[in-house]
Amino acid sequence: MKKPLAFAFAFFLALPLFADVKVVSVKGVAGYLSGGKLQPLAVGMSLANDATVVTGANSELGLQINNGTITLKALTTAKLSGISLSDSASSADVAIRSGTVVSDVKQIKGLKTNFTVSTPVGTSSVRGTEHSVSYSRERGMQVSVLTGIVDVDSVRSAARPVTAGNGFVQAPGAPPLVAAQAALAASSTSAIAAFAPGSDSSTGIAADPLSSQLNGFINAVSGSPGSGTLSLFLLFP
Repeated sequence: MKKPLAFAFAFFLALPLFADVKVVSVKGVAGYLSGGKLQPLAVGMSLANDATVVTGANSELGLQINNGTITLKALTTAKLSGISLSDSASSADVAIRSGTVVSDVKQIKGLKTNFTVSTPVGTSSVRGTEHSVSYSRERGMQVSVLTGIVDVDSVRSAARPVTAGNGFVQAPGAPPLVAAQAALAASSTSAIAAFAPGSDSSTGIAADPLSSQLNGFINAVSGSPGSGTLSLFLLFP
């Protein structure tokens, strides 16, 4: 009887555990796409494996994904996928359409972690670290590593390690650049302007259509008077 019991126990351990995505914090307004419509998010809610989440202006959304947490900064659109969890492995991907995602993934002994943050021009792979990834069509991708090591690859380069205190920049139409943290900080103002609603008169950057649509979403869920139609189209690579 011992062998069958041992086999059954080992089989049980090999089964995937419940991979849960839970909302742990909401600042301002955040929603998820369901049936072509945005639905508001609140602390304690769970999200599906293929959920698309959006944050409004001056808003942030915190999500717990397996052994990591992510924070979606203001005016960020991202899709969650590939989320799974077993006794030996944890996987998740956060695909950014635009905006900024900060991740904090814990390295757990015996747990193989494959946590990626992807953009249309590159991907960062995390196994236990804190880092942020920003993306816009006008500014490209920026990766900033706070602790640990992140493997970054882009459409213009093979995978390379980026250590704490350093960053990676993949600008549109330019080769990738590994830059010091100070260099990333110097360019942060223009990157933030690219994600903000309206237009940047100094650079001539047109507003992201999503920004104006989010204003309607914010008014709708906050109970502001008036009526109207909100049309949202999200494209992922």
